[in-house]
Amino acid sequence: MTESNPNLKPSHNVLLIEDDPAYVRLATILLAESELLNCRITHRPTLTAGIQELRQNPNFEAVLLDLTLPDSQGYETLERLLSHFPHLNIIVLTGLDDKDWGLQAVKSGAQDFLVKGAFDGDQLAKSLRYSIERSNILKRLEETQRIAHIGNWECSPAQHYFQASEETYRIFGLSPQHPFSCEELMNPDCPFNIFLQLQDEVCQQKKVEKDIWVSRRDGEKRYVAIVCSGRKLDKGGFLFNGIIQDITERKQAQELKKDKELAEQAAKFREQFIASVSHEMRTPMNAILGMANLLRQTELDEEQKGYTDSIRQSSDILLGIINDILQMSTIQNGKLQFEQKDFQLSGLLQSLFGVLKYKAEEKKIDFQLVIRQDVPKFLKGDVLRLNQILFNLVGNAIKFTDHGFVRLGVEVLEKQVGRFHLGFVVEDSGIGIAKEYLESIFESFTQLWQKGRIYEGTGLGLPIAKFLVEAQGGQIGVRSEPGKGSTFFFDLWLDEGAPNVLIEPTTIERIPPEASFDLLLVEDHKMNQLVAKKTLEKKWKNINVFLAENGEEAIQLLKKQKVDIILMDIQMPVRDGLSATEYIRKYMPPGIASIPILAMTAHTDKTREHILKEYGLDDYVLKPFEPEQLFQKIQRYFKPA
Repeated sequence: MTESNPNLKPSHNVLLIEDDPAYVRLATILLAESELLNCRITHRPTLTAGIQELRQNPNFEAVLLDLTLPDSQGYETLERLLSHFPHLNIIVLTGLDDKDWGLQAVKSGAQDFLVKGAFDGDQLAKSLRYSIERSNILKRLEETQRIAHIGNWECSPAQHYFQASEETYRIFGLSPQHPFSCEELMNPDCPFNIFLQLQDEVCQQKKVEKDIWVSRRDGEKRYVAIVCSGRKLDKGGFLFNGIIQDITERKQAQELKKDKELAEQAAKFREQFIASVSHEMRTPMNAILGMANLLRQTELDEEQKGYTDSIRQSSDILLGIINDILQMSTIQNGKLQFEQKDFQLSGLLQSLFGVLKYKAEEKKIDFQLVIRQDVPKFLKGDVLRLNQILFNLVGNAIKFTDHGFVRLGVEVLEKQVGRFHLGFVVEDSGIGIAKEYLESIFESFTQLWQKGRIYEGTGLGLPIAKFLVEAQGGQIGVRSEPGKGSTFFFDLWLDEGAPNVLIEPTTIERIPPEASFDLLLVEDHKMNQLVAKKTLEKKWKNINVFLAENGEEAIQLLKKQKVDIILMDIQMPVRDGLSATEYIRKYMPPGIASIPILAMTAHTDKTREHILKEYGLDDYVLKPFEPEQLFQKIQRYFKPA
């Protein structure tokens, strides 16, 4: 091994494969005299020795190769070296009589050629320098292509020339160490045969761009973007060049995005559909239940009372199914949100007790509410979700209990500063649950059955309760034994609430039965107009109920007639209830703009507090309404003149 410029730190490693010692010495001296390149030369006298050196030391940046060696002669020398190292940076050395070999060598993969005796030190250094720099650029290009999954190729069928970048081979799952020849592309089984097909199209269209699926050698499908163009050569024949990029991940991302958009559209459509069905079913059910309630207040014989009770029970079952399906749809769409607001726990429990006690009384079940003394009066949390959990659990207990008791209990499990860990327990003496069903009881559409008896419902009540509990950080469970009843229990952490929360009146009536006041009912459904009007008139004999069939009629009526309170339907023709309420609040005189307005709607998605406040509504009553609930809401907001 010899070195040029020994006083300088070597920066480039060059292998010289040359059998003439005199020329080895000359090349070393020429490079040492040149200031254009600082390099270290390693010499090997035969091709075999040179190949062995390259295998042991792959860090050579360039090879100076004599084509005439003891163990290899002429163009074969380059071919043999490239067959072992396809991407080697080679400068061919030829004699004066071998100049054509040099030109052919460059076409076949050499970086450059030099004629022995026809160059000085600077020319040799320049050739090496440019060759090394070009090689480095090509390496950086290959790395860039690898990162971007972009490959390129060139092909001249007339010249039997084909060359492709490493990344082109990798895209097809092939090794760059075994390049294809132009002749191999002609084989239909060759993965690169697709390039020839594109070249045929280029002959007609000059340029071809397409995205297609291709098969790799291992059978995997990849989606690629291909651009192919061509130009005429001076010596005759269509040099084709092309770019190929693997865009499988992009395609998959686009497909995922498309699938996501379709899923979101489907979910949105489903949500809209269920909401629409819910509204369309709740509206006539309001009339059915309302008429049944009015009918019960008339003189009926026992047979007629039985029919009326059957109507109410069937309607309650149907309403429960609608509520469960709507709630599950909201959960599945990921749109369930929890509110944090002050509420009175005893008021919530008493209200729940009041709604469900009638069902318990019909079955002659002892319905008990037990609240421990240390349970705080005021809490902060999502009162609506807590009510749903308890309604599902207590409602189930009553449904599966034919005699005995149902008990709802509340206790403090743990207390921290400003927080309470509450335990809720629902016990019953009903049919109980077999051991094999206990693990699946909280799964969707799981229903209990008893020989000779079918229990109505969707099987969604307990899964909904489980989700609502766990989404708030609590846990829910059950203990049960067939024939001996069941105990459902859950826990929640709730913040301490403010004592100034509005307390719902339970026994004191703000509006006495003989009171005279004016109420505007805005409702487009004729049967619901009749139900609401008759229900209100039976409660207050001297009430004056004015009717408007849409929001626009309500606005025009209010310009002529002052009322004390307004019941406003939401979905109506001409002008809906939300825009009508907004207009009243913003554009009518203060005396009218401040009138209490309660939404009376079958749209469950319009009952969230932020929607009510946005449009100026004070509160809502959900159809089908319970008469007592309607009366309480009216009394809460009624402001006597």
